[in-house]
Amino acid sequence: MTQLISLKLSELAAEFRALLPDCHFESDSTDPIITGVAEIASARSGEVTFIPTAKFIPLLEETQASAVILDLQTSSSLPCIRSAYPQILLAKILEKFHPPVAPPVGIHPTAVLGEDVQLGKNVTIAPYVVISDRVKIGDNTIIDSRVTIYNDVEIGANTVIHTSCTIADRTKIGANCIIYPNTVLGADGFGFDLAPDGNWYKIPQIGRTIIEDNVEIGCSCGVDRAAIGMTTIRQGAKLDNLVQIGHGAEVGADSRLGSQVGLAGGAALGHHVVMGAQSGSAYHLHIGDGANIGVNSGIPSDIPAGARVVGYPVVPEEDWHRITIAKSHLPALLRTVRQLEQKVSELEAKIAE
Repeated sequence: MTQLISLKLSELAAEFRALLPDCHFESDSTDPIITGVAEIASARSGEVTFIPTAKFIPLLEETQASAVILDLQTSSSLPCIRSAYPQILLAKILEKFHPPVAPPVGIHPTAVLGEDVQLGKNVTIAPYVVISDRVKIGDNTIIDSRVTIYNDVEIGANTVIHTSCTIADRTKIGANCIIYPNTVLGADGFGFDLAPDGNWYKIPQIGRTIIEDNVEIGCSCGVDRAAIGMTTIRQGAKLDNLVQIGHGAEVGADSRLGSQVGLAGGAALGHHVVMGAQSGSAYHLHIGDGANIGVNSGIPSDIPAGARVVGYPVVPEEDWHRITIAKSHLPALLRTVRQLEQKVSELEAKIAE
């Protein structure tokens, strides 16, 4: 049963100052009681709301919410709770009012465990899980229903593997990770070479997949194991749904990859790289620390640290904007060229007379 929470807005602000020292409560008069969180259009009395972008600011005059989460600059007649990091503040408030519901600790009778499986304290093994031999699982970790874990896998403490994931041989997953449904970690990399008989010959993929601490991987992703060596997702990286990481690739610490990003084998990302949805890289290239790759981009070669690029093939972001504007002028430009060609033809005809 969900526990009802009721706090004054000032009490809520005080609770988060350890993480956000600038967090504070502002009001001309009232200190409203907060019982929940809601989006600005549907919020009711007793709820705190937020503005995702600046275009929602006019709705502050219409909302029924009792309070609003704001940055340090945006003005409001509503009581508010402020921080320079309003999204982090929103996250903490959501965690406060909607704590996760932990499943029962223990091994469900339908689960199948192999030999020499080592389970930490307070581990949850849900229905129809299959765990093979010599698997190690850390304290407080949750293995949800119908997960399949192959031999010699290691999973750290406080990690959640959601339903229907597959963790292949020798994969290592760190602590505090979240792996969402239908993701496959450590399957064979896409390694083939053309044999003399014209058939594709499969190259054994004997390496490993390593997922470090605090990584989050969305639904239906694939992180293939290396042919030799490791495919690595460094600590703090976040992968959206439907991301494909090729064999031997490396995703740097605290990088963020949008949906349908694809890294070809051997690609290496530095730390804090951002790749927009549906962008992809060629084999064995390097993307430097802090680079930002726009959506739908194709990356054929190395990208330096801090670069902002977009397009196919990628160009610097400022060039891409100029190219896009120039493309919009092409129809008029073509009409002008045709008119000029006609005039030139007419002049040539007159000269010929």
